[in-house]
Amino acid sequence: MNLKDELTCKVLEILNPTASEKDMRQAQGSWWFSCRKKPRGGLRLTDDGFDALALAGVKSYRIDLEGALDLNNHFVIQLDRLMDCPFYITNTSVYVFGEKMAVQLILFSGNLKKFISAKAERLAA
Repeated sequence: MNLKDELTCKVLEILNPTASEKDMRQAQGSWWFSCRKKPRGGLRLTDDGFDALALAGVKSYRIDLEGALDLNNHFVIQLDRLMDCPFYITNTSVYVFGEKMAVQLILFSGNLKKFISAKAERLAA
């Protein structure tokens, strides 16, 4: 079971202790932008997913972004590939559900383009 499956299962147990396997599949389909099973990334939350994690009491960190964001497909795919915890993004802020990732983003002053460049360089090395 990957991180996405584990988190979905645990949050669903908190919100609905009598949830069925069908409820689990529905939650996975409505909470995550990507339902693909990937060893890394794919943790971008939908509006429903963000609400579910918040309702379950999962700690999130809000990082205000430097300037307005152009959320084009290439940018979002790169970000989704590099984030190692669930996240929810708007045009002005990003919410992450991991303390380590929150610190990294704060150190980049909310500049996601610099964050992506630095992470991509590190992975390429």
